[in-house]
Amino acid sequence: MRLIVLMLIVLAGLGLRLDAAWQGSESNLPDSAAYERIARGIDVRGEFEQSGPGTPAQPQQASNYSPGLPLFVGAIFTFAGDDARIARLALALIAALSIPLTYMLGVRLHGVAAGLAGAAIVAFYPTLIGDAGMILTEPLAGTLIIGAVLMLFRAKDRGRLSSWIAPGILLGLTAMVRPEYLAITALLALMLLLVGMAQERSLRPLLPVAVMLLSAMVVIAPWTTRNFAETGRLVPISTGGGQTLFAGSYIPSGGDPQKVAPHLLSSRPTLALAVERETGEDPSLASSDRVLAVLASRAYPAMTTDAALARMGRGQYLQEARTDPLALAGFIFSKAHRIWWRGRSALTDQVPGKLLHWLIAALSLAGLAGLARSRPYEFRIVALLLVSATLVGVLFVASPRRALALWPLVSSLSGVGIALAGSLLIRNPWSRRRTVAIP
Repeated sequence: MRLIVLMLIVLAGLGLRLDAAWQGSESNLPDSAAYERIARGIDVRGEFEQSGPGTPAQPQQASNYSPGLPLFVGAIFTFAGDDARIARLALALIAALSIPLTYMLGVRLHGVAAGLAGAAIVAFYPTLIGDAGMILTEPLAGTLIIGAVLMLFRAKDRGRLSSWIAPGILLGLTAMVRPEYLAITALLALMLLLVGMAQERSLRPLLPVAVMLLSAMVVIAPWTTRNFAETGRLVPISTGGGQTLFAGSYIPSGGDPQKVAPHLLSSRPTLALAVERETGEDPSLASSDRVLAVLASRAYPAMTTDAALARMGRGQYLQEARTDPLALAGFIFSKAHRIWWRGRSALTDQVPGKLLHWLIAALSLAGLAGLARSRPYEFRIVALLLVSATLVGVLFVASPRRALALWPLVSSLSGVGIALAGSLLIRNPWSRRRTVAIP
Protein backbone atom coordinates (compact mmCIF):
# COMPACT_ATOMS: atom_id res chain seq x y z
CA MET A 1 0.00 0.00 0.00
CA ARG A 2 2.78 2.42 0.91
CA LEU A 3 4.44 1.89 -2.49
CA ILE A 4 1.16 2.75 -4.23
CA VAL A 5 0.84 5.93 -2.17
CA LEU A 6 4.47 6.84 -2.89
CA MET A 7 4.00 6.22 -6.61
CA LEU A 8 0.94 8.47 -6.67
CA ILE A 9 2.85 11.24 -4.85
CA VAL A 10 5.84 10.92 -7.19
CA LEU A 11 3.69 10.90 -10.34
CA ALA A 12 1.69 13.90 -9.16
CA GLY A 13 4.82 15.86 -8.25
CA LEU A 14 6.46 14.93 -11.55
CA GLY A 15 3.37 15.89 -13.54
CA LEU A 16 3.12 19.29 -11.86
CA ARG A 17 6.78 20.01 -12.54
CA LEU A 18 6.62 18.88 -16.14
CA ASP A 19 3.57 21.04 -16.73
CA ALA A 20 5.31 24.09 -15.22
CA ALA A 21 8.43 23.36 -17.29
CA TRP A 22 6.41 22.99 -20.49
CA GLN A 23 4.47 26.20 -19.94
CA GLY A 24 7.40 28.26 -18.67
CA SER A 25 7.19 31.01 -16.07
CA GLU A 26 5.39 34.25 -16.87
CA SER A 27 8.08 36.25 -15.04
CA ASN A 28 11.57 34.85 -15.53
CA LEU A 29 13.99 35.70 -12.71
CA PRO A 30 17.17 37.56 -13.77
CA ASP A 31 19.38 34.65 -12.67
CA SER A 32 17.35 32.21 -14.76
CA ALA A 33 17.74 34.40 -17.84
CA ALA A 34 21.47 34.79 -17.16
CA TYR A 35 22.01 31.02 -16.81
CA GLU A 36 20.19 30.50 -20.10
CA ARG A 37 22.34 33.11 -21.86
CA ILE A 38 25.56 31.60 -20.47
CA ALA A 39 24.44 28.15 -21.64
CA ARG A 40 23.82 29.65 -25.07
CA GLY A 41 27.32 31.16 -25.04
CA ILE A 42 28.76 27.70 -24.31
CA ASP A 43 26.72 26.13 -27.09
CA VAL A 44 27.15 28.76 -29.80
CA ARG A 45 30.58 30.22 -29.14
CA GLY A 46 32.19 27.62 -26.92
CA GLU A 47 32.83 30.32 -24.30
CA PHE A 48 31.57 30.76 -20.76
CA GLU A 49 29.88 34.11 -21.28
CA GLN A 50 26.41 35.58 -21.66
CA SER A 51 25.28 35.52 -25.26
CA GLY A 52 22.15 35.74 -27.36
CA PRO A 53 18.85 37.66 -27.27
CA GLY A 54 18.21 39.72 -24.17
CA THR A 55 21.85 40.07 -23.17
CA PRO A 56 22.33 43.46 -21.43
CA ALA A 57 24.75 45.97 -22.89
CA GLN A 58 26.84 45.62 -19.72
CA PRO A 59 26.10 42.09 -18.47
CA GLN A 60 27.39 40.75 -15.19
CA GLN A 61 30.54 38.69 -15.65
CA ALA A 62 29.65 35.07 -16.36
CA SER A 63 32.43 34.01 -13.98
CA ASN A 64 30.31 35.37 -11.11
CA TYR A 65 27.78 32.60 -11.74
CA SER A 66 28.18 28.99 -10.68
CA PRO A 67 29.19 26.88 -13.68
CA GLY A 68 27.33 23.62 -13.02
CA LEU A 69 23.88 24.60 -14.28
CA PRO A 70 24.92 26.48 -17.44
CA LEU A 71 27.33 23.68 -18.37
CA PHE A 72 24.48 21.17 -18.02
CA VAL A 73 22.03 23.32 -19.99
CA GLY A 74 24.68 24.13 -22.58
CA ALA A 75 25.19 20.39 -23.16
CA ILE A 76 21.42 20.00 -23.65
CA PHE A 77 21.44 22.85 -26.18
CA THR A 78 24.32 21.18 -28.05
CA PHE A 79 22.69 17.76 -28.32
CA ALA A 80 18.96 18.59 -28.37
CA GLY A 81 18.87 22.06 -29.92
CA ASP A 82 18.64 25.57 -28.54
CA ASP A 83 15.33 25.13 -26.77
CA ALA A 84 14.93 26.33 -23.18
CA ARG A 85 11.80 24.19 -22.84
CA ILE A 86 13.81 20.98 -23.29
CA ALA A 87 16.27 22.18 -20.66
CA ARG A 88 13.43 22.98 -18.24
CA LEU A 89 11.89 19.53 -18.79
CA ALA A 90 15.24 17.84 -18.08
CA LEU A 91 15.64 19.86 -14.88
CA ALA A 92 12.06 19.01 -13.89
CA LEU A 93 12.86 15.29 -14.19
CA ILE A 94 15.95 15.71 -12.00
CA ALA A 95 14.00 17.79 -9.48
CA ALA A 96 11.30 15.11 -9.29
CA LEU A 97 13.96 12.59 -8.20
CA SER A 98 14.09 14.48 -4.90
CA ILE A 99 10.60 13.14 -4.07
CA PRO A 100 11.53 9.44 -3.72
CA LEU A 101 14.87 10.45 -2.19
CA THR A 102 12.99 12.48 0.43
CA TYR A 103 10.88 9.41 1.13
CA MET A 104 13.99 7.25 1.55
CA LEU A 105 15.54 9.74 3.96
CA GLY A 106 12.33 10.05 5.97
CA VAL A 107 12.09 6.27 6.28
CA ARG A 108 15.67 6.17 7.51
CA LEU A 109 15.08 8.90 10.06
CA HIS A 110 11.69 7.88 11.48
CA GLY A 111 9.85 5.27 9.42
CA VAL A 112 7.34 5.05 6.59
CA ALA A 113 4.93 7.71 7.88
CA ALA A 114 7.73 10.29 8.02
CA GLY A 115 8.90 9.28 4.55
CA LEU A 116 5.47 9.62 2.95
CA ALA A 117 4.76 12.93 4.69
CA GLY A 118 8.12 14.37 3.62
CA ALA A 119 7.66 13.17 0.04
CA ALA A 120 4.23 14.81 -0.12
CA ILE A 121 5.61 18.12 1.17
CA VAL A 122 8.41 18.31 -1.37
CA ALA A 123 6.12 17.09 -4.17
CA PHE A 124 3.44 19.75 -3.65
CA TYR A 125 5.37 22.72 -2.25
CA PRO A 126 4.19 25.54 -4.56
CA THR A 127 7.52 27.36 -5.00
CA LEU A 128 9.36 24.22 -6.09
CA ILE A 129 6.66 23.58 -8.67
CA GLY A 130 6.72 27.18 -9.93
CA ASP A 131 10.51 27.19 -10.19
CA ALA A 132 10.31 24.31 -12.68
CA GLY A 133 9.20 26.96 -15.16
CA MET A 134 12.64 28.57 -15.02
CA ILE A 135 16.29 27.56 -15.29
CA LEU A 136 17.50 27.80 -11.69
CA THR A 137 20.04 26.01 -9.53
CA GLU A 138 17.77 25.15 -6.59
CA PRO A 139 15.89 22.14 -8.06
CA LEU A 140 19.14 20.57 -9.27
CA ALA A 141 21.01 21.35 -6.05
CA GLY A 142 18.18 20.01 -3.88
CA THR A 143 18.32 16.59 -5.54
CA LEU A 144 22.13 16.48 -5.33
CA ILE A 145 22.18 17.47 -1.65
CA ILE A 146 19.65 14.91 -0.45
CA GLY A 147 21.35 12.28 -2.59
CA ALA A 148 24.70 13.13 -0.97
CA VAL A 149 23.15 12.86 2.51
CA LEU A 150 21.72 9.41 1.75
CA MET A 151 25.09 8.28 0.36
CA LEU A 152 26.84 9.53 3.49
CA PHE A 153 24.53 7.42 5.65
CA ARG A 154 25.06 4.44 3.36
CA ALA A 155 28.83 4.87 3.56
CA LYS A 156 28.61 4.89 7.36
CA ASP A 157 26.54 1.70 7.33
CA ARG A 158 28.79 -0.20 4.93
CA GLY A 159 32.08 0.86 6.50
CA ARG A 160 34.04 0.44 3.25
CA LEU A 161 36.38 3.12 1.91
CA SER A 162 34.94 2.82 -1.59
CA SER A 163 31.49 3.75 -0.25
CA TRP A 164 32.75 7.28 0.46
CA ILE A 165 33.41 8.00 -3.22
CA ALA A 166 29.72 8.50 -4.11
CA PRO A 167 28.95 11.14 -1.45
CA GLY A 168 32.16 12.96 -2.39
CA ILE A 169 31.19 13.08 -6.07
CA LEU A 170 27.69 14.31 -5.24
CA LEU A 171 29.05 17.01 -2.92
CA GLY A 172 31.48 18.09 -5.64
CA LEU A 173 28.63 18.35 -8.15
CA THR A 174 26.60 20.32 -5.60
CA ALA A 175 29.48 22.77 -5.19
CA MET A 176 29.65 23.21 -8.97
CA VAL A 177 25.96 24.15 -8.90
CA ARG A 178 26.05 26.20 -5.66
CA PRO A 179 29.62 27.35 -4.84
CA GLU A 180 28.94 27.84 -1.12
CA TYR A 181 28.78 24.05 -0.78
CA LEU A 182 32.53 23.90 -1.32
CA ALA A 183 32.99 25.54 2.09
CA ILE A 184 30.09 23.53 3.53
CA THR A 185 31.71 20.30 2.32
CA ALA A 186 34.93 21.28 4.09
CA LEU A 187 33.01 21.94 7.32
CA LEU A 188 31.20 18.62 6.96
CA ALA A 189 34.48 16.78 6.50
CA LEU A 190 35.96 18.49 9.55
CA MET A 191 32.95 17.54 11.67
CA LEU A 192 33.05 13.91 10.51
CA LEU A 193 36.77 13.75 11.24
CA LEU A 194 36.56 15.26 14.73
CA VAL A 195 33.54 13.20 15.79
CA GLY A 196 35.04 10.02 14.36
CA MET A 197 38.39 10.56 16.08
CA ALA A 198 36.67 11.31 19.39
CA GLN A 199 34.60 8.13 19.18
CA GLU A 200 37.32 5.75 17.96
CA ARG A 201 40.26 7.46 19.67
CA SER A 202 42.39 6.93 16.58
CA LEU A 203 43.21 8.43 13.18
CA ARG A 204 41.24 5.79 11.26
CA PRO A 205 38.37 8.21 10.40
CA LEU A 206 40.91 10.26 8.44
CA LEU A 207 40.87 7.76 5.56
CA PRO A 208 37.14 7.82 4.67
CA VAL A 209 37.00 11.60 5.04
CA ALA A 210 40.04 11.93 2.78
CA VAL A 211 38.40 9.70 0.17
CA MET A 212 35.25 11.83 0.27
CA LEU A 213 37.18 15.08 -0.09
CA LEU A 214 39.40 13.72 -2.85
CA SER A 215 36.32 12.57 -4.78
CA ALA A 216 34.79 16.03 -4.47
CA MET A 217 38.03 17.68 -5.60
CA VAL A 218 38.23 15.43 -8.68
CA VAL A 219 34.87 16.84 -9.79
CA ILE A 220 35.92 20.45 -9.20
CA ALA A 221 39.56 20.25 -10.38
CA PRO A 222 38.97 20.60 -14.17
CA TRP A 223 36.99 23.81 -13.70
CA THR A 224 39.54 25.18 -11.21
CA THR A 225 42.31 24.48 -13.71
CA ARG A 226 40.33 26.24 -16.43
CA ASN A 227 39.79 29.27 -14.16
CA PHE A 228 43.51 29.47 -13.36
CA ALA A 229 44.36 29.43 -17.05
CA GLU A 230 41.78 32.14 -17.74
CA THR A 231 42.47 34.48 -14.80
CA GLY A 232 45.97 33.64 -13.63
CA ARG A 233 44.75 33.21 -10.04
CA LEU A 234 43.20 30.46 -7.96
CA VAL A 235 39.41 30.58 -8.40
CA PRO A 236 38.04 27.19 -7.29
CA ILE A 237 34.56 27.63 -8.81
CA SER A 238 33.39 31.21 -9.40
CA THR A 239 34.21 34.83 -8.74
CA GLY A 240 31.69 37.22 -7.23
CA GLY A 241 32.30 36.25 -3.61
CA GLY A 242 33.51 39.77 -2.87
CA GLN A 243 30.37 41.29 -4.35
CA THR A 244 28.06 39.06 -2.31
CA LEU A 245 30.11 39.68 0.85
CA PHE A 246 29.86 43.46 0.40
CA ALA A 247 26.13 43.29 -0.35
CA GLY A 248 25.63 41.02 2.64
CA SER A 249 27.50 43.35 4.97
CA TYR A 250 25.67 46.53 3.90
CA ILE A 251 23.50 47.14 6.96
CA PRO A 252 21.34 49.98 5.50
CA SER A 253 19.87 47.40 3.09
CA GLY A 254 18.22 45.56 5.97
CA GLY A 255 19.46 42.28 4.51
CA ASP A 256 17.77 42.78 1.13
CA PRO A 257 20.47 42.70 -1.60
CA GLN A 258 18.14 44.48 -4.04
CA LYS A 259 18.29 47.59 -1.86
CA VAL A 260 22.09 47.89 -1.74
CA ALA A 261 22.70 49.72 -5.04
CA PRO A 262 19.71 52.12 -4.73
CA HIS A 263 20.77 53.14 -1.22
CA LEU A 264 24.39 53.63 -2.29
CA LEU A 265 23.33 55.85 -5.19
CA SER A 266 20.93 57.92 -3.08
CA SER A 267 23.36 58.36 -0.19
CA ARG A 268 26.48 59.04 -2.31
CA PRO A 269 25.79 61.60 -5.07
CA THR A 270 29.41 61.45 -6.26
CA LEU A 271 29.03 57.71 -6.84
CA ALA A 272 25.93 58.31 -8.96
CA LEU A 273 27.87 60.82 -11.05
CA ALA A 274 30.77 58.37 -11.45
CA VAL A 275 28.41 55.59 -12.56
CA GLU A 276 26.86 57.89 -15.16
CA ARG A 277 30.28 59.02 -16.37
CA GLU A 278 31.85 55.57 -16.60
CA THR A 279 28.90 53.58 -17.93
CA GLY A 280 27.01 56.22 -19.88
CA GLU A 281 23.82 54.98 -18.22
CA ASP A 282 21.23 56.59 -16.03
CA PRO A 283 22.45 55.56 -12.55
CA SER A 284 18.94 54.54 -11.52
CA LEU A 285 18.88 52.06 -14.43
CA ALA A 286 22.40 50.70 -13.97
CA SER A 287 22.68 47.11 -12.77
CA SER A 288 23.78 46.43 -9.21
CA ASP A 289 27.06 44.81 -10.25
CA ARG A 290 27.96 47.87 -12.37
CA VAL A 291 27.33 50.19 -9.44
CA LEU A 292 29.46 48.03 -7.14
CA ALA A 293 32.22 47.80 -9.74
CA VAL A 294 32.45 51.59 -9.92
CA LEU A 295 32.40 51.82 -6.12
CA ALA A 296 35.26 49.30 -5.87
CA SER A 297 37.38 51.02 -8.51
CA ARG A 298 37.04 54.33 -6.67
CA ALA A 299 37.96 52.83 -3.31
CA TYR A 300 40.82 50.52 -4.42
CA PRO A 301 41.83 51.30 -8.02
CA ALA A 302 44.81 48.94 -7.97
CA MET A 303 42.75 45.89 -6.94
CA THR A 304 40.35 43.67 -8.85
CA THR A 305 36.67 44.40 -8.28
CA ASP A 306 36.10 41.16 -6.40
CA ALA A 307 39.08 41.61 -4.08
CA ALA A 308 38.21 45.25 -3.39
CA LEU A 309 34.59 44.47 -2.54
CA ALA A 310 35.69 41.58 -0.31
CA ARG A 311 37.97 43.94 1.63
CA MET A 312 35.21 46.52 1.94
CA GLY A 313 32.74 43.88 3.10
CA ARG A 314 35.08 42.59 5.80
CA GLY A 315 35.73 46.17 6.87
CA GLN A 316 32.02 46.92 7.22
CA TYR A 317 31.46 43.86 9.41
CA LEU A 318 34.47 44.62 11.63
CA GLN A 319 33.54 48.29 12.01
CA GLU A 320 29.96 47.44 12.96
CA ALA A 321 31.16 44.78 15.43
CA ARG A 322 33.32 47.41 17.15
CA THR A 323 30.89 50.33 17.12
CA ASP A 324 27.44 48.75 17.46
CA PRO A 325 27.47 44.98 18.08
CA LEU A 326 23.77 44.96 19.02
CA ALA A 327 22.81 46.46 15.67
CA LEU A 328 24.99 43.87 13.94
CA ALA A 329 23.31 41.07 15.89
CA GLY A 330 19.90 42.40 14.89
CA PHE A 331 21.01 42.63 11.28
CA ILE A 332 22.23 39.03 11.31
CA PHE A 333 18.97 37.86 12.90
CA SER A 334 16.95 39.66 10.23
CA LYS A 335 18.99 37.96 7.52
CA ALA A 336 18.43 34.52 9.06
CA HIS A 337 14.73 35.35 9.25
CA ARG A 338 14.79 36.34 5.59
CA ILE A 339 16.35 33.01 4.59
CA TRP A 340 14.06 30.66 6.51
CA TRP A 341 10.86 32.41 7.57
CA ARG A 342 10.21 34.86 4.76
CA GLY A 343 10.06 32.37 1.92
CA ARG A 344 9.66 33.42 -1.69
CA SER A 345 7.28 36.36 -2.02
CA ALA A 346 5.19 34.63 -4.70
CA LEU A 347 4.06 32.22 -1.98
CA THR A 348 4.35 34.12 1.27
CA ASP A 349 2.78 37.40 0.19
CA GLN A 350 -0.56 35.71 0.87
CA VAL A 351 -1.53 34.66 4.40
CA PRO A 352 -2.30 30.98 3.55
CA GLY A 353 1.04 30.59 1.79
CA LYS A 354 2.87 32.26 4.65
CA LEU A 355 1.19 29.96 7.19
CA LEU A 356 2.04 26.91 5.09
CA HIS A 357 5.69 27.95 4.87
CA TRP A 358 5.89 28.64 8.62
CA LEU A 359 4.21 25.33 9.46
CA ILE A 360 6.69 23.34 7.36
CA ALA A 361 9.65 25.20 8.88
CA ALA A 362 8.33 24.68 12.44
CA LEU A 363 7.69 20.98 11.83
CA SER A 364 11.23 20.60 10.48
CA LEU A 365 12.64 22.11 13.68
CA ALA A 366 10.56 19.66 15.70
CA GLY A 367 11.80 16.79 13.56
CA LEU A 368 15.41 17.93 13.93
CA ALA A 369 15.01 18.10 17.71
CA GLY A 370 13.58 14.58 17.70
CA LEU A 371 16.65 13.26 15.88
CA ALA A 372 19.06 14.64 18.46
CA ARG A 373 18.48 11.67 20.76
CA SER A 374 17.21 8.95 18.43
CA ARG A 375 19.65 9.39 15.53
CA PRO A 376 22.75 11.30 16.69
CA TYR A 377 24.88 10.54 13.61
CA GLU A 378 22.14 11.62 11.20
CA PHE A 379 21.36 14.62 13.40
CA ARG A 380 24.93 15.90 13.22
CA ILE A 381 25.09 15.75 9.43
CA VAL A 382 21.67 17.28 8.80
CA ALA A 383 22.12 19.97 11.46
CA LEU A 384 25.54 20.94 10.11
CA LEU A 385 24.16 21.35 6.59
CA LEU A 386 21.32 23.54 7.82
CA VAL A 387 23.45 25.63 10.17
CA SER A 388 26.36 26.11 7.78
CA ALA A 389 24.03 27.10 4.92
CA THR A 390 22.43 29.62 7.26
CA LEU A 391 25.83 31.02 8.27
CA VAL A 392 26.79 31.45 4.61
CA GLY A 393 23.53 33.30 4.07
CA VAL A 394 23.90 35.66 7.01
CA LEU A 395 27.49 36.48 6.05
CA PHE A 396 26.85 36.89 2.35
CA VAL A 397 23.51 37.41 0.56
CA ALA A 398 20.48 36.32 2.59
CA SER A 399 18.26 34.95 -0.14
CA PRO A 400 15.30 32.62 0.54
CA ARG A 401 16.62 30.60 -2.38
CA ARG A 402 19.30 29.25 -0.04
CA ALA A 403 16.53 27.52 1.91
CA LEU A 404 14.92 26.22 -1.29
CA ALA A 405 18.13 24.37 -2.18
CA LEU A 406 17.69 22.48 1.11
CA TRP A 407 13.92 22.06 0.86
CA PRO A 408 13.96 18.28 0.19
CA LEU A 409 16.04 17.91 3.35
CA VAL A 410 13.69 20.27 5.23
CA SER A 411 10.71 18.28 3.95
CA SER A 412 12.21 15.06 5.32
CA LEU A 413 12.59 16.70 8.72
CA SER A 414 9.03 18.03 8.50
CA GLY A 415 7.88 14.48 7.80
CA VAL A 416 9.66 13.39 10.98
CA GLY A 417 7.94 16.23 12.86
CA ILE A 418 4.54 15.12 11.53
CA ALA A 419 5.23 11.50 12.49
CA LEU A 420 6.29 12.54 15.99
CA ALA A 421 3.16 14.68 16.40
CA GLY A 422 1.00 11.78 15.20
CA SER A 423 2.64 9.45 17.71
CA LEU A 424 1.90 11.88 20.53
CA LEU A 425 -1.72 12.24 19.49
CA ILE A 426 -2.16 8.47 19.39
CA ARG A 427 -0.28 7.72 22.58
CA ASN A 428 -1.71 10.40 24.87
CA PRO A 429 -5.43 9.51 24.60
CA TRP A 430 -4.50 5.86 25.12
CA SER A 431 -2.50 6.70 28.25
CA ARG A 432 -5.41 8.72 29.65
CA ARG A 433 -7.88 5.88 29.11
CA ARG A 434 -5.87 3.10 30.71
CA THR A 435 -7.71 1.28 33.44
CA VAL A 436 -6.39 1.79 36.95
CA ALA A 437 -6.03 -1.26 39.13
CA ILE A 438 -8.21 -1.22 42.27
CA PRO A 439 -6.37 -2.49 45.32
